[in-house]
Amino acid sequence: MLGSKKKEEVLPVNEALLNVITPMGLEIKRNSLVIGENLGKVYGAIRYPQKVDMGWLSKITNIPSTIVSVGITPIDNGALISAISKSIVQQRGAADSAKDPLTRQRAEKAAEDGERIMQRIDQEGETVAMMSLTVMPIAQDDANFTKVCRRVESAFNIQKCKVRTLANLQKEGFQSISPTYPANSTVDSIVSRIIPMSTFVGGFPFASSGYNDGRGYYFAKDSNGGLVILDTWERGNDRTNSSFVIMGVAGIGKSTVVKHIMLSEYMKGTKILCIDPESEVRHEVAQQIA
Repeated sequence: MLGSKKKEEVLPVNEALLNVITPMGLEIKRNSLVIGENLGKVYGAIRYPQKVDMGWLSKITNIPSTIVSVGITPIDNGALISAISKSIVQQRGAADSAKDPLTRQRAEKAAEDGERIMQRIDQEGETVAMMSLTVMPIAQDDANFTKVCRRVESAFNIQKCKVRTLANLQKEGFQSISPTYPANSTVDSIVSRIIPMSTFVGGFPFASSGYNDGRGYYFAKDSNGGLVILDTWERGNDRTNSSFVIMGVAGIGKSTVVKHIMLSEYMKGTKILCIDPESEVRHEVAQQIA
């Protein structure tokens, strides 16, 4: 009999499948995480501004290279009223004892804002909720990870919010971000804050379409089809003057927009002074007014 060597069959390795079924490495540190090949850090939001603009929340939940978890639990209005009342008393006391005029002015304004919120809850039936927000920036190397962390901190500062690293709670923070884990009471006790539901709903552009001052006139439609109705003389956090800059390529309708604004202002009784070297506006607006 002739001897023969049995050939060993080598099966190909499906790397993509292997990555799916292989457990991911996880290392927990005091202020950070190592998740497979990525670095991560869990932040918790611990303060929100007293006044916000529409879409404010999307600006801190849509930061590239981050994972975000937002929790909302409806609560009784009495809890918020109690918290606001306490804050008003503290701010009034701070205003009375402040020696610096700027500090006194800020404390008085904070107290007035709190009183307006209480009035809105009482008169308009505003509902409130307990909100928790955790954010985890991730990156594959130290340089990019540092950039993403700074971007997160900067985005919160711009929105006048405050975040803190969940020191010694990175494991619990990571679990709170995961949809497969229940809420962690320790993390919730740090990041949960009472807010009006309108503040949360209005925080996302897709949840609130249009822009309406409650008075003024129709300007345009936004990208979602919502009406934009403005009072050009209104003042607030989103604008401090009535100036406009209208830009666009030739033929897009800049002059038409200007004439629309002029006519609308005229109908409201605004005195108009038009500097028009080409005499483009004079005849058309005069005809519309006539």
